Amino acid sequence: MACLYAEIGKTKEARELLLRAMDSGGLDEPNESIWYGFGRIAEDYGLPAVALSLYRRVGKTEAMADLPTSTYNLARMREKSLLSETKPTP
Repeated sequence: MACLYAEIGKTKEARELLLRAMDSGGLDEPNESIWYGFGRIAEDYGLPAVALSLYRRVGKTEAMADLPTSTYNLARMREKSLLSETKPTP
């Protein structure tokens, strides 16, 4: 839900939900899904370098990492998209 909020520009709600998820899960630091959510928020704020660094924290540790919709693969797609947007054109 937090990623959906980030996608539609509700960054405050997205951030609050991610922090609540960490709290309810007893997480001291974000897991792969939460890193991805923070990356989406960084993109909303126009911070592509920050978003890239957050997406790169999403490791291939999920049991379903081979699925196209896994957090790992979603992060790689966003990373690829950001890199293609920042490359200078000849």
